[in-house]
Amino acid sequence: METILNYFETIPSSHRSALLVLGITFFWLLEGAVPLFRFKYKKWRHALPNFFFTLTTIIINFALAFLLLKSSDWVAANDFGIINWITGMPLWLYVLLGVLLMDLIGAYLAHYVEHKVKPLWMIHLVHHTDHEVDTTTANRHHPIESLIRFAFTLLGVFIVGAPIGIVML
Repeated sequence: METILNYFETIPSSHRSALLVLGITFFWLLEGAVPLFRFKYKKWRHALPNFFFTLTTIIINFALAFLLLKSSDWVAANDFGIINWITGMPLWLYVLLGVLLMDLIGAYLAHYVEHKVKPLWMIHLVHHTDHEVDTTTANRHHPIESLIRFAFTLLGVFIVGAPIGIVML
């Protein structure tokens, strides 16, 4: 467990990029080979706009990665955040609790708020207006939504006290 956490704390950018590209490619090919539903559309033609949105998300996240890294380093160095205030936790519980809380704040809460706050819903609609939902839909986000989700992730880092290894998981 510690080896995995250490890897994700020092993961090279090329590995991060490869994980993203290979993950999207694997699931895109899998759903083409073993589809849950059959749609009458050309996968490449449908995927191109979604790949554009994925690219904008990558550019925004890359530009803000330094802030995320510095914040997660700061909370770890200053024992700040929920998981740092609970002492005596085994590493596996520390990681599990950190990942679950980060997912709750950085993903679920962000998504919930985007559905409930009308101006954010209007931005989030870019994701929900994809008529043929597939793997590429997961990264179909308006560039402003990428900033909103980043803000929630950053908030999660401070509340949870997540080091970069947990953020990357």
